[in-house]
Amino acid sequence: MATGRRIIKNNIEHFLSSIKCNYKCNEPLSKHTTLCIGGNTDYFVEVETEEQLLSLLKFINENKVKFFVIGGGSNILFSDEGFNGIVIKLSGKFYKYEIFQNIVVCGSAVSLTYLAQQTAEQGLSGLELLSGIPGTVGGAVYGNAGVKNCSISDIIDKIEVVDYFGNKKVLTKNDIKFEYRKSDLQGNIITKIFLVLKKADKNDILKTISQELKRRKSSQPIGTKNAGCIFKNPKDDSAGRLIDSLKLKSYSVGGIKISDVHANFFINKDNGCAKDMISLIDFVRNEVYKKYNIKLETEIKIIK
Repeated sequence: MATGRRIIKNNIEHFLSSIKCNYKCNEPLSKHTTLCIGGNTDYFVEVETEEQLLSLLKFINENKVKFFVIGGGSNILFSDEGFNGIVIKLSGKFYKYEIFQNIVVCGSAVSLTYLAQQTAEQGLSGLELLSGIPGTVGGAVYGNAGVKNCSISDIIDKIEVVDYFGNKKVLTKNDIKFEYRKSDLQGNIITKIFLVLKKADKNDILKTISQELKRRKSSQPIGTKNAGCIFKNPKDDSAGRLIDSLKLKSYSVGGIKISDVHANFFINKDNGCAKDMISLIDFVRNEVYKKYNIKLETEIKIIK
């Protein structure tokens, strides 16, 4: 068994070298998530081009290797045992973006906050209310990120994806089912996004961004190790309000603490682990259900 394992590892490393991918073996996933939690992955691979991605997916399918694609590392929780397989991060050309009048074409690895700032400088409106959301544009599209009455799906024209079998597709907005904080893009890797923005006064857009960032700073635990909102908001209510009403702010399990600024943010106090996080999630969900008969759905994705 050990010999077979070594042969498989040698094959993987030889292949990754042959397509010139940067990779690390036995890489701590805690270094690649905003929660700073997670065990090691067998391989952490940075894919810089679509050609590398297609080659890697072909290899993965032929060899039945488990894999996961990571963006900015927010809204995800890896287990303490890590990930047995390959974790892929898009980089290189996937960081590029271009602006054609009011159309923005960007790689999925572009930071959402960065793109909001850059489009504002060009007098383009549409991303300003999303400016404080952490993570990448690709991750935002996949999870239909947004704020109250505004989601990134509102400004999508089309996207380019590669499915898990290496098939390239162009999907228009009408091809995708977007719902509150989710889409039906499972089984696809988003590579490029086309956004339609509107011309507006640059100073007005920058003012809105400043106000949005100020709002987030006053109402969220900025600067802490967190994954963003843990639970989706129930219809016509707020998960943070429900948790706060139970006097659970600052409540902790092991090294994970409910923020005393916003109750829907759980903070890693430096020594937290995935086991603590899952225990706290289960505890809060049960308490809310007992009190309000509401089943909170997690916004954070738990990868085992």
